[in-house]
Amino acid sequence: MIQIGKYKIRAFVMIVPEFPEKTEAIQKHLRSVGIEAEEFPCICAYDKLVAPAELVSGLTTLNTYEVDAPGSGYRIGPKGTALCVSFLMFWTAAMFMAEEYFWFIEWDALFHPDWRKRTEQALKDVPPDFDFLFLGSCCTKDKPTKHIKGEVFEVKYPMCNHSQIIAKKAMPTLLRTQRKIYAPADISLAVCAFPHLKIYTMLPRCCDQSNTIIPP
Repeated sequence: MIQIGKYKIRAFVMIVPEFPEKTEAIQKHLRSVGIEAEEFPCICAYDKLVAPAELVSGLTTLNTYEVDAPGSGYRIGPKGTALCVSFLMFWTAAMFMAEEYFWFIEWDALFHPDWRKRTEQALKDVPPDFDFLFLGSCCTKDKPTKHIKGEVFEVKYPMCNHSQIIAKKAMPTLLRTQRKIYAPADISLAVCAFPHLKIYTMLPRCCDQSNTIIPP
C-alpha cells in the first residue's frame, strides 16, 4: 500500500515469472524512486526461441484486427493476446480486494525523479470521481483534449498502459468490455471501455518506458 496525498493506493507491477532478471530490474528501479509494488504474475507470451517451450503459454486469438487493413485477416499474435489476458486476470483479482484504488505498473516503466510531487498534485487536481489517471501515456497530441487543472487533462483517449491509477469502480466496465480479445490492449480499451469511464491524463507524463521511444 502506498499513500499519495489523501489516496491509499495498492501498487502492483506486472511481471512474468519466467524472466526473473526483468523482475529484479524493475523492482530495483521502483525502489530507487520510492515505490514499493507487489508483483502480479502475468502470462508468458514469448516463443520458444526466447524462452524454453515448457514455459510458453501458447495463447493466441482467433479474432482479427482489421481496422488499419480491412480484409487482411491480421491477428495480434501471442504477445498481444497474453497481455490482454493478463490484464483481465489483474482486473478480476482487483474485484476481490478491499482497496478502492490500484496502481497498475508495467515492467518497463521508467519514472521521472519528480514523479511523487507531480502525482500528489495531480491527485488533488483530478475530479474525485475519476476512473483512470494516466501517469504514463503516449499518442495524445492528436486527441481531443480538455484542460482540467494543473497537469491534469481529459484526453480522448491516451495510448500506452505502463503506469495508471485505476479506481475499483471501473473494474466491472473493464471486465465487461474487454472479453473479446482482438486488438492491442490500449486500442481495445480506448475503443470499448474508455467511452464509458472517466479518463484523465497527466501531461506531460511523469513515467516513460525503458529502452523505448514513445510519442507524447
